[in-house]
Amino acid sequence: MKNQLMKKQITLLSMLILFTATIFSCKKDTNTLKAQMMGKWTLSKIVVSGYTGVDAVTKNGTFTYGTTSDYMDFKSNEDDQVELSVSGNRTIGTYVITGELFNMSFPDGDSYCTVNSLTTKQFQFTAKIDKTNIVKVYYLTR
Repeated sequence: MKNQLMKKQITLLSMLILFTATIFSCKKDTNTLKAQMMGKWTLSKIVVSGYTGVDAVTKNGTFTYGTTSDYMDFKSNEDDQVELSVSGNRTIGTYVITGELFNMSFPDGDSYCTVNSLTTKQFQFTAKIDKTNIVKVYYLTR
């Protein structure tokens, strides 16, 4: 009798542990910076500053976009790729997240990025291009 009661208690406890583990293991990560950044964002505008000389006239300023072909896509693959499409020109790079900051690496250089604001519908960040005074503020929406 005592043996049967103990078997029932062990079975019940095992089922409770299994049920609890199942519920918590299925929880989706939505709080990390990577989880919030992930996916395709429409590029609204980029505010660029820091170019000097001849480039200053054409490369500094506010550049407005907003078509579906202008986007930034933070992919969830193992390579942590980021795809940037501006005016039909598509570039593939990578990104690395360190705490609340992230770095992007494209063929034209590395950028050190700080998140200015991030919600489910809007993402704004400032990117400083390595070894230059060039700063780009990206405005993205979903």
